[in-house]
Amino acid sequence: MQALTVLLPRGAAQGRRTNLAWLLAPALALAAGVASLRLVSGGPHALALLAAVATPALAAAGVVRLPVAAALWLVAWLAHGLLAQAAAVALIALAAATIASIAARHVSQRGLTIGLVLLTALDIVLVWGTPQVQPASNALHAASLPHGIPHLQDATFADAQMGWLDLLAPALLGVAVRRRFRAASATWCAALLFGLLLLVTSTLPGTVPVLVGLVCASL
Repeated sequence: MQALTVLLPRGAAQGRRTNLAWLLAPALALAAGVASLRLVSGGPHALALLAAVATPALAAAGVVRLPVAAALWLVAWLAHGLLAQAAAVALIALAAATIASIAARHVSQRGLTIGLVLLTALDIVLVWGTPQVQPASNALHAASLPHGIPHLQDATFADAQMGWLDLLAPALLGVAVRRRFRAASATWCAALLFGLLLLVTSTLPGTVPVLVGLVCASL
């Protein structure tokens, strides 16, 4: 799914200047999300509700995407099992692509590259260097919503679970490089190999394959 997200249609980075806020935005979003989940009692429910509203709205941005996003949301709401989960993951990927398109208007390719490197570094530190990520992810995943509203706070498919930023990172990669197919192929191969570590651990920093795609596309 990360590789496919790299290839989703969107424009390339057009911004010429990048301030510090844009460079740090992805990493700050990750840190703020983990902190709110661990320190605020109603954090998981609030983030789940925000994702339930914002995800379909972002996914539907644009006239062409509106019917696709609406159909995916209905499937995620009315279907069950893997079909509903696949529709939810697709919605998150489309929403991430919209955010990447917005970022591309304000951030240079160099700025996006630096932002992705910082995000991956923080992801590695939080996942492997602290005990905070797994409990935070579990709390967010378990947050319930009324009336069977689709859970869009994380990308879940069967036993696999990724955070929102694990799909936003490849979406940003798609606007940060010109060789998108090479970036997607490298991300896919890296994800397959990196996933072998799940044989010995249950949690991995999901942005690492994206960093590999970034490096390969830059060669």
